[in-house]
Amino acid sequence: MPKDHSGKRTRVPWRPTTGSRTSVTLPVYMAYCSIAAALRPWNKVERKAIVTLVFNDDYYRPVYSQAAQVFAREIWKSSDWETFIFEWSNKSFRDQSLADRNQRGIFLSPPLYQLTDDEVLFSDAVIEIGPRSRRHAEAALRRAGLPVEEKLVDLLISESWPRLYSAFQDRRGPLQALERLRRQQFPKPSQDEPKPQIADPSGPTLADMHGFGPALDWGYDLAKDLADYRSALIRWNDVDSGVLLSGPPGIGKTMFASALANTCRVPVIYGSVSRWQEAGSLDDHLKAMRASFTKAEKEAPSILFIDEVDTFSHRSHSDRNSGYLRGMVTGLLELLDGFVRREGVVVVAACNHPNLIDSAILRAGRLDRHLELTYPDGPSRLAILKYHAGFVLQGPDAEKFTFATDGFSGADIEQLVRGAKRAARRNAVDLGAVHVIEQLPTVAELPEDYFRALAVHEAGHAVVGFEIGHEIAGIEISRFRAVGQRRELGRVEYEPPGTRARTRTTYLNAIAVCLGGIAAEMEVFGAFADGASGSSHADLNRATEIATVIEGVTGMGHTLMVETLELEKLAKMRLYNTELRRQVHLLLQDELARTRSIIQRQRPALDALAERLMETCAMTGEEVIQVLQSNRRSVVSLAKTQLRTGT
Repeated sequence: MPKDHSGKRTRVPWRPTTGSRTSVTLPVYMAYCSIAAALRPWNKVERKAIVTLVFNDDYYRPVYSQAAQVFAREIWKSSDWETFIFEWSNKSFRDQSLADRNQRGIFLSPPLYQLTDDEVLFSDAVIEIGPRSRRHAEAALRRAGLPVEEKLVDLLISESWPRLYSAFQDRRGPLQALERLRRQQFPKPSQDEPKPQIADPSGPTLADMHGFGPALDWGYDLAKDLADYRSALIRWNDVDSGVLLSGPPGIGKTMFASALANTCRVPVIYGSVSRWQEAGSLDDHLKAMRASFTKAEKEAPSILFIDEVDTFSHRSHSDRNSGYLRGMVTGLLELLDGFVRREGVVVVAACNHPNLIDSAILRAGRLDRHLELTYPDGPSRLAILKYHAGFVLQGPDAEKFTFATDGFSGADIEQLVRGAKRAARRNAVDLGAVHVIEQLPTVAELPEDYFRALAVHEAGHAVVGFEIGHEIAGIEISRFRAVGQRRELGRVEYEPPGTRARTRTTYLNAIAVCLGGIAAEMEVFGAFADGASGSSHADLNRATEIATVIEGVTGMGHTLMVETLELEKLAKMRLYNTELRRQVHLLLQDELARTRSIIQRQRPALDALAERLMETCAMTGEEVIQVLQSNRRSVVSLAKTQLRTGT
């Protein structure tokens, strides 16, 4: 009688088969044995199921994801490019949605990951996978046609999954791979040898890094790409594996690398050019450099952080050290993209002076992405303080801290907190806001009349900018000044304008915005203070430069004659050309009259905005626009430039 088939699949990779869509290496086969045994109840063709496999310490994602993929493709008859294998993480929403839509999938739960109740309920079964066994190693040797010897079984059990995965490649036979494993035995690190810093759940993550802007976006994208790579969803060539971080000392480049590794859940190996140079001669230097890359490759996927990479300066320099320098750069280039690709290693290099680096290092496929880190802004500095001190500053304390720490790096704030903790320990009290404030640079509160003049000045800029069509992004002033320093006490920020041709009107409107603060002070107080002039960034200085460009550079003034724009020569042009100086004066006079006319007609809006600014010290663009629109007089626009007649 014919047998009644149960639907259990008949093709399994217990033996090598010809024409198989997926090659199964020896370590993948060992992992497959564990998965096939655990999923035996689901070993039927086209049976729909979503199963979670829970792993302990003996886990390596590339091996187990490939083994699970082999099982899934034979069960669900999927194409080579399809995948039903996922890994649980805090951001598995897309994977969960895909599995739910297909009604099938295998989720891998890595060590230390705690499944939520929803994830357990979502799975049809949650099965724990034990470590590889000797029986699996023996079966793998038999399948490969190799003798089942104790020493070979011991080798397969004792070697780490990453080394097994790297040794057994499709292009090599299993015997050749075993021989390579024997020859490439590495001594175990001694107790004194520093170990790679594995991702530490208690350490900083990218969520704790503030003020890094595009670098954070890149870091989160890298974390997702590495997760997809470990799941065999993408190839290593699809991973952005080389980046240069530049910024002033103390900005937090090293801390960013540590946070990046913790977010990506990979080890980070630290190296620096100065440490490599300490090894001695050029040969010793190159050996130390190769050792760092080798360590990173052993821990792959991993992050190799290289500090002081700007030491690899241009090889075109000719001096007595040029030969040594060329050897250093050539060695680094070979390691970055030489004959053997650094698969699994993301190189994050840091420097203070990116313009000094040899251009060959920055070419495509090497350190081809450049992320420039800048000093954190006020909200970011408060967030950094919270991370180091454990509490949040509020009200006047937050305002004073934000002003006093302008230009501080993350390292500066960390040092400030250390001093505050020391002061708290000396007084045997808990750390508080008062200890942080005591560590700040000396600041003094502005007198009330000075503070009001400051608010009126910045409100004047905003009113004029709004009337001529600029998009306001925000406005802020400070109640404090740094003792012994000349520092900006207020600013109005505008949204960057779209791409458009710059005409005479564009330049004149820019002058009007510069003069808005002066016009407001003259309208309210009858005169303006000297803070609007003197420094290169002061309002009158900027307005004068723009007026000089109109009259003497662009041909948009009283003559079509032009000169090359060189900012350092603008003052000399006015000094030695009396006619140009007179025309610049007339232009500034006309624009000040136009600006004062705007302020006079919108005086209610100016007063309302100044009063609100004195209360809050900072306003968003939406808040500014709301105040201006609520108090604005509807009049015929006087924002148009006046026509000048004659010379």
